[in-house]
Amino acid sequence: MREASRTFAGSRLSKSNERFFRAIKESAHRESLLVDEGGPVTEGFVDLDIGGRLLVISPHLDDAVFSCEALLRYARDVHVLTIFGGDPPPGAPMAEWDVQCGFGADMNVMEVRREEDARALSMLGATPIWGDELQEGYRTDPADRDRIVELISSTVDSVRPSHILFPLGLSHHDHLLVAEASEVVARARKLPNAFVYAERPYAQRRPRVVGQRRHALRASGALLFSERLPRGIHRGDHSAIRCYATQLRGLRMSAFRMGFFRERYWHISWRDEQES
Repeated sequence: MREASRTFAGSRLSKSNERFFRAIKESAHRESLLVDEGGPVTEGFVDLDIGGRLLVISPHLDDAVFSCEALLRYARDVHVLTIFGGDPPPGAPMAEWDVQCGFGADMNVMEVRREEDARALSMLGATPIWGDELQEGYRTDPADRDRIVELISSTVDSVRPSHILFPLGLSHHDHLLVAEASEVVARARKLPNAFVYAERPYAQRRPRVVGQRRHALRASGALLFSERLPRGIHRGDHSAIRCYATQLRGLRMSAFRMGFFRERYWHISWRDEQES
């Protein structure tokens, strides 16, 4: 009986290992689809651990940490502007996404999410800045891109960053809207140290969308170069990612799995800047 028990346990372990290594293989394949097709690699984040100021533009109250945890931990002076951080109007029905995340009818969704964000950014030594735009699911009118451009522009004026980092714009209308508004500000101001990040986990779940967005940016006159993280940077224990318990529940993903995916960045500039 003892021998049979060991065999059964070993069989279970083998099946568990199979699933684990299959997941790693699938993740590695998805990661391979995100690699740039040659071209130069830049190192624009070097020395952010000893100087400079990084402003990260985050569509929602999780995207910056989910996508850039290692970089935020590395950089010494970080400010994170979340665009869609506003409270829904009183009496508004709860968005379907928030129900999936486990929120009840009597809970203040955005207050809980801001608390999660504050804890995570505190762990990383970053300063939160919360905009009051309403996220998709609570808006009754289309989002005003001009107002978002103004919010980003005024934050650049007040923070005075040496580096600005904004999303590529994947899988979600809010993300694309913030990406486009950020591009308007960076391009108009000719910010030399502008970068984009691929939003986790959407970049890994839909790698072809990453290619489509990069193609769209290049078609609009952008120059994109893959950005290498500074040597010695490490992923850490994903404790900051774990702060967003409600969102991980909605995504059906653990902090470990989220942190397993590579962080992806590109330096962005525009051809008209090169010609002027």
